[in-house]
Amino acid sequence: MNTPLHPEELAAAEVCFAAVGALLYAEPSVETVAEAVASRQFAEAPYAADNAWACRGLEQLDQWCAEAAEAAGAQTAGDAGTPEALDPAATAALLAASPAFVERVDALRREWLRLFVGLGTPEASCLESFYVEPNSHMFGQNTLAVRAAYKRHGLQVERLHAEPDDHLGLMLGFVAHLIAAERAALEAGDADRAAALADEQRAFLADHILPWLAVWHYAVAKHGRTAYFRGVGDFTFGLAACYAERFNIRFDEEARVFKQRR
Repeated sequence: MNTPLHPEELAAAEVCFAAVGALLYAEPSVETVAEAVASRQFAEAPYAADNAWACRGLEQLDQWCAEAAEAAGAQTAGDAGTPEALDPAATAALLAASPAFVERVDALRREWLRLFVGLGTPEASCLESFYVEPNSHMFGQNTLAVRAAYKRHGLQVERLHAEPDDHLGLMLGFVAHLIAAERAALEAGDADRAAALADEQRAFLADHILPWLAVWHYAVAKHGRTAYFRGVGDFTFGLAACYAERFNIRFDEEARVFKQRR
């Protein structure tokens, strides 16, 4: 059973899924991290604010950002005593020019590579195939099923056949795409299409994300060395758990089923 959400709630969930998907999929750059720090992007989230894991993730991310700004000698929007008119763009430029900040982002980049890419086996692979396919075989049946889901909505990965379609960052971005489409259908008064898109979200989460997400989350918590990526792991887990409640999916049981099967 799907719990209907108002367009405003869907918009909030869409923003969160798209943002965390990008954090996982894209290698951290000085420019993007500086923008996030300057704007206090992780000070709060429009969705999943009541989930304990999501809140913990945001706290860790915001703390990392605060420490990085302090090390670079910069103030950010929302700091105590900071003028409300503080220009985030100017602050981001100041951060990007700081050797101390660049060094911290370089450390994030190394951690992202170690956790999610790996020279050999990554410590917390973001690929569904790694967890569910025999011998962690890439481009197997699950990858093809994800590719087919993308294709039904006119989407495909940029490097088709060279890049696994079942990367968690891409799949979270796809959920954001489905949420946006559901919101558009609701706003257009097409309740049947909105319901069908909600059903598709439920199936995609239950089939391709939730069964292995707890194992991935554990790996990130175990191997993550910075509050930044531990925070990303916690927020991703909390966001998915919160959204799963909409579909009456018992998230913990999904995780146990996967563990038993492995």
